[in-house]
Amino acid sequence: MDRLAAVVLAAGLGTRMKSEKAKCLHCAAGMPLIWYPVKAAFDAGAEKVVIVVGHQREAVQAEVSRLFPERAIEFVVQERQLGTAHATVCAADSVAGYDLAVFINGDLPLLTGRTVSGVVDAFRKSGAFALLTAHVRNPGGFGRIVRDDRGVSEIVEARDADPCQLAIDEVNVGVYVAAPGPLFEKLAQIRAASGSGEYYFTDVVKSFRADGRDVGSFVLADSTDARQVNDRLELAVAEGLLHARKVRELMLAGVTVHQPDSQMIDFDCSIGCDTEVFPGCELRSATRIGSRCVVGRGCVLSATSVGDGVEIKPYSVLFDSVVEDGCVLGPFCHLRPASRAMQGSHVGNFVELKKTTLGPGSKANHLAYLGDCLIGSGANIGAGTITCNYDGYKKMPTEIGDGAFIGSDSQLVAPVKVGAGAYVAAGTTVTADVPAGALAISRVEQKHVEGYAARKKARSGR
Repeated sequence: MDRLAAVVLAAGLGTRMKSEKAKCLHCAAGMPLIWYPVKAAFDAGAEKVVIVVGHQREAVQAEVSRLFPERAIEFVVQERQLGTAHATVCAADSVAGYDLAVFINGDLPLLTGRTVSGVVDAFRKSGAFALLTAHVRNPGGFGRIVRDDRGVSEIVEARDADPCQLAIDEVNVGVYVAAPGPLFEKLAQIRAASGSGEYYFTDVVKSFRADGRDVGSFVLADSTDARQVNDRLELAVAEGLLHARKVRELMLAGVTVHQPDSQMIDFDCSIGCDTEVFPGCELRSATRIGSRCVVGRGCVLSATSVGDGVEIKPYSVLFDSVVEDGCVLGPFCHLRPASRAMQGSHVGNFVELKKTTLGPGSKANHLAYLGDCLIGSGANIGAGTITCNYDGYKKMPTEIGDGAFIGSDSQLVAPVKVGAGAYVAAGTTVTADVPAGALAISRVEQKHVEGYAARKKARSGR
């Protein structure tokens, strides 16, 4: 098998994004734009990916290294942005020794490994050079594909095209495959375009044809996969298409998704079979949901793992948390980072957990705040309970034992422990440890002032 390398061009300024951040670092469906072509290259069998960086190179390198920590990635620097041909030549030494190289523009988030493999196959048929094309309704600034009876004869940039060429609807997408040696020989012969001073990579097509060699092409069946991102409008369109692609994948795998167009499910999220997702949900940052779950309308989950058979009622928000099998959450509950709802537990209406473990079968069903708390199994947390975990300088823990009962409107002033099977009476402020099986009660004595209502009414004259 031929050894394949990839070169991803990500050195541009991205001025139309109107941003201080490099274009390739803007996110779509949970991943920076640069992630998509790099993943597509690896999925197509590339042994190494070389990324040509320039603008904000340190930030780009750091992000790519974080996303692909164990893959063969090399960075080369294009000091001056002088066009795609110049950027490609910067990677010449890095792909020397490989049989084939695929060259990819870094702003193609809808590109897939299957598509890259299609261009590689087209190269093997032509033997000289191959590129990815698509038929689009409004070609705009895309380079036009000019064909003759032998196939692709040249690519004409939109700014240089005549009216007849501008009418062509087949466009250059920005993915090419060639043998590195012959390609770099051709690139060395390219002259700068008049006016722009840039060196067009696409000029190699005419050069190969001038040598009597054919240029192959792989035409996208779905032209939406050719979408580039140059500004915020195009970024929004690409993200919508990525979300739609993800939802389609999930539905075909056995997930029921209501109003698919309303969902925002990131590329790296997963959902098990027979789970049902209601409208307007947002799943981000590698959230994993098991089988036979129900995710109610308007829920937001990020970096969260959900087991099987879980019901998440509407408008619940879960961040960086774990929900085990058989739990019931919401509506309107909030799990903040490092929280864990263990098997069969309930987190109810307007209950907030922060760095808290709610033990198996335990329930906090109404209007509670539980922070820095370890709760055992089978405990009941009454409505209005709060843990007072912060003294203005540091957070302190609360422990609640198995089978404990915390009455409504209780305050647990940390650090404090409530023993197994203990009771805390409603309205109690707990400032000392409660022994196992004991009752803690700290209510002010109730008094009755007889005749008060009549005397007050007489004084007011009403």
